[in-house]
Amino acid sequence: MQVVGQSAKYGLDLGCNNYVPMLVKTWFNGVQTAMYLTMVFITFTCRMKIVRRDYIRNGPGYVRMIPEESDDLWVAYNLMAVGDFVLADTVRKVLREAASGGRDAERVRLKLEIKLESIDYDKEGSVLRLRGKNVTQNEHVKVGQYHTLEIEMHRFTKDQFHKHLLLEAERRQLRPIIENKSRLLLVHTTGGYKHNLKEVLDAPSVMNLIKDTKAAQEVRAFKQFNEMMSSDPNRACYGPKHVEVAHEKMAIQTLLITDELFRNADIPTRKKYVDLVSSVKDIGGSALIFSSMHVSGEQLATLTGIAAILRFPLPELDDIEM
Repeated sequence: MQVVGQSAKYGLDLGCNNYVPMLVKTWFNGVQTAMYLTMVFITFTCRMKIVRRDYIRNGPGYVRMIPEESDDLWVAYNLMAVGDFVLADTVRKVLREAASGGRDAERVRLKLEIKLESIDYDKEGSVLRLRGKNVTQNEHVKVGQYHTLEIEMHRFTKDQFHKHLLLEAERRQLRPIIENKSRLLLVHTTGGYKHNLKEVLDAPSVMNLIKDTKAAQEVRAFKQFNEMMSSDPNRACYGPKHVEVAHEKMAIQTLLITDELFRNADIPTRKKYVDLVSSVKDIGGSALIFSSMHVSGEQLATLTGIAAILRFPLPELDDIEM
C-alpha cells in the first residue's frame, strides 16, 4: 500500500512516535482547580514494514507500507486524510462477455490508485476501508469510478498455508501431522466452507488417493445409495421402519447410519441400533457409521439418519408407511 498526501493527521511520525492531545485536570483536596489541553509525545512499538518513504513532517510526501498487525492499521489510519492518494492491490468484480452471448461476473486482481473521500477503521475486524475515485486509467475501472480499498494485515496466503501448517506442527510438536506429512494432499476447491468438502471428495483424483479411509468409504457408499435411488429405487430404502423391514427379510447389503443414532442418548434406542449393526454384519452385510461432523453424515441425517442399499428389490416397501 502506498499513501501520497499533503500532511499527516495529528503530526504523525512514522518512526512510531506520535503527539496526541490529552485533557489534563488538576485536583486539590477533592476540588478541581484547573483543566487544560496539552499535546503529549508518545513512543510505542510498531512492527509495520516500511518499504519506502519520502516526506516532510507535517508536509507533503509519500510512504509505502505493509501492515503486519492491527496497530499498524491504526497508524495508517492516522496517517491518511481526505484528499490523499492511495495505491494498493485490490480485487474487483467485472463483467465479461460469455461465449453464449451473455455476461459473466468475474473477480479480477488489479492495482488501483484512488483519491480518498472517506476513511473508516474497523477495530474489531482489523480492516481499513478507503473509499474514493479511481485516478488512473485501467482496463477494468474507468477514471472517476468509485472503489473501496480494504486494507488488512499482511498474513500468509492460501498458497503458503501448507508450509505454514508444517512449520506450526513442528513448533507445537503435533506428532500426527509430522509423522504423516508425506500423506497430506493439496487440492483445489471453489470455496472454504464445509459443503465444499464434498466437492473435493467427489474428485476422482482425490478419491483414488484416500480410497481406504473412513471418510472416502462414507462418501462412496452415500453416492452408491443415491445412484440406486435414481436407477433402481426398489433396491434402496431409508427411514427406521423401511430399514427394519428390509433387515427382517435379510435384504440389507450395506447399512448407512449416523453416529447420532448409533450413540443415541436414549439407552433403548442406542441398543436397538447397535444390535441392528451387529446383526447386519452377522448375515454378511456391511455397516457404515457416518460422522455427523462430515458432509455426508449431514446429508444422511436429512434422510432420517438411516438408510440401506439392498441385495434384491423390495417393491412392497412402498406400501409401508415410513
